[in-house]
Amino acid sequence: MSASDPIPALAFSQRRAIQFRDADSMSEALARGSSLVMNHRPLEPDGFFCAHSAVIKTRNIRLVALASSAFVLEAKDAPKGILMLPVCGFTVTRRESRTFEWGAGKSALYLPPGGCSAQSTARSVVGLDVDPTAFDRVMLAMLGGQSPPRTTAFSFARPLPVELMRNRIDFGKAILSLIATLDSFEGDETLIERSGIDDAILRTVALLLNFEQLSDAAVDAKVPRAMVQLACEYIDANLTNPISLTDLEFLTGLSRRSLQYGFRAAFDRTPMQWVAQRRLEAVRRQILEAPPGANLTMIAGEYFANLGEFARMYRRRYGELPSATLKQALAKRLRS
Repeated sequence: MSASDPIPALAFSQRRAIQFRDADSMSEALARGSSLVMNHRPLEPDGFFCAHSAVIKTRNIRLVALASSAFVLEAKDAPKGILMLPVCGFTVTRRESRTFEWGAGKSALYLPPGGCSAQSTARSVVGLDVDPTAFDRVMLAMLGGQSPPRTTAFSFARPLPVELMRNRIDFGKAILSLIATLDSFEGDETLIERSGIDDAILRTVALLLNFEQLSDAAVDAKVPRAMVQLACEYIDANLTNPISLTDLEFLTGLSRRSLQYGFRAAFDRTPMQWVAQRRLEAVRRQILEAPPGANLTMIAGEYFANLGEFARMYRRRYGELPSATLKQALAKRLRS
C-alpha cells in the first residue's frame, strides 16, 4: 500500500463501493435495517479512519466486502451468523470468554448470531451470511438425502476458527475466485441465475465448514442407471433454465460423489460437464437450422450466460467458431 492508498483493495465491486471517512457512518450503514448494533472507532484515539464496502445479494447468498484502516469494534445483537473470509490483514476477535486470532494465511472465522469485540490491522475481508436453513438444504443434497450426523465439527451456535487449507486445497482462493466470477456479472440477476455461481459458492463454503463429513461421504459404486437417466431427462427439459448440482442431487437422491460417479461411468463426464455438452449440442442444432437473419447472440444467449466462454467451448468441441458454423449453414441454405 502507498500513502495515497491507505487501505487494502476490496475483494469485489471496488468501482461500485461505498466509501466511509468516519467510523460512525460506517457502523450505522452496516447495521441499517437489522437489530445489529455496531461501534467502530480508529485503533488510535482521534486517529485516521477510512473504509470501503460493497454488497452482492442473490437468491441464495449475501456477501459483504469490507476494506478498512486499523480499527476497534464492539458489536451486539447480530441477527445472523457470518463467515469472515480474510483477504489481507489480521484481526483479534473476542466472543464471551474466548479469543480468536485470524487473518490472511492463518484462518477464517465463523461467528454465530450475537455480539463480539475485535481489534484489527488494516484489512480486507469478505463476510458471508450463514443461513442454517440454506446450508442444511445444501448439506442434505450433497449427502444424497441422508441426514447429517448429530455430532459434527461445525455448529451454527458456536464461534469457530476455520482452517482454509484442507488436503492441500486452498478454500480461501477457491471461494474468492468464485466471488470474482460472480462480481463480473455486474449484478445481472439473469446471468447469475443462469451461471449457478452463487450455488457453487454456497456448496464450496458448506464443504469447507463440514470438510471431513462431506469428503468422506460414501460413494455408491452401483449407481442405478435409472437415476442417471432421470437426471438426464431433467437436464434436457431445462437446458434454457438454471441447473445446479444441488438440483440434481435432490432430484435423484444421490450424494454428490455418487452422482459424479454415475455420470463418469455413463458418459465420462461430470454432471455439469454433461449439462454444458447438451447445451452446446442444442445450440449447434439451432445454428444449423437457423433461418436468414438469425442472430447468434440470441440463439446462444438462451443457453449460456457467458457468450465468450460459450464460443471457446464450442470451438474446442466442434473445431470452429459458432459464427463460422452459422455462416456456412446460411450459405448452404441459400444455395439450395
